[in-house]
Amino acid sequence: MAHDPTIPSFEIGGVPVSATDMAGLVGALERRLAEGPAQPGTFVVFRDAHGVVRAQTDAALRAAHHDALLVCADGRPLSWIGRWRGLSTMQQVPGIESVEAVCRAGAAAGWRHYFLGGGEGVADLLATTMRARVPGLQVAGTETPPFRPLDAAETEAMRARIRDSGAQIVWVGLGTPKQELFMAAHAPHLPGTIAMGVGAAFDVATGRIPRAPRMLQVAGLEWAYRLAREPRRLWRRYLDTIPRFLLIAAWDAISARRAPRPSAPGASGRTGSSAA
Repeated sequence: MAHDPTIPSFEIGGVPVSATDMAGLVGALERRLAEGPAQPGTFVVFRDAHGVVRAQTDAALRAAHHDALLVCADGRPLSWIGRWRGLSTMQQVPGIESVEAVCRAGAAAGWRHYFLGGGEGVADLLATTMRARVPGLQVAGTETPPFRPLDAAETEAMRARIRDSGAQIVWVGLGTPKQELFMAAHAPHLPGTIAMGVGAAFDVATGRIPRAPRMLQVAGLEWAYRLAREPRRLWRRYLDTIPRFLLIAAWDAISARRAPRPSAPGASGRTGSSAA
């Protein structure tokens, strides 16, 4: 598995982030699927500040980012940093929005989607919701895995279900870091598929959880909206994440001044690498 070579990227805290937008994401999926079902499975990560901070102390999570086809800027601050680094194609690509965007983009080609994750019945509800929004959507299957590690037999049975379904896009809603580690572990065993780790998109897209108002999205303050809704659950996370992310970004900003300028699409793709 490897990063799409046509899309440049930069690193923040040792985590690669792809300089792309929603159209670029769709294009990368199209190119990969055009290579045929025999290609090794791969996956897309949608990254925010919390995930960057988690990756500093989780080597397996950090490695998963490097194995991904793309690491999209799920959070607006990452897109701002990329543009500051000189990557003009950099845009926020929210996992929440990617579900419907990708379903629509692949409808004419008959892309087959598998929805895996969420609470009991949420994957089924998401499939039903997307079918209603995207006429002709091909749903290969749905699944809600248990909230515990799968044993060897359960793991192989799950992989077989996905392979036998003919799925091409596998939507994974398990939260960070579980979904990234899940995709990195299972993608090599699912040829012809692209897994998409979209976390809370399962609940937001089905209307179970509201998304922040547009004004807060544009300002990069979706985290503040989530904190206001669930302060008891999230205050410790953000108290830790925000200052640590700012330190990582500041250190990388200093390092980036000494790094080579971003490469053009088609080059190696990795630019401005530094670790925190």
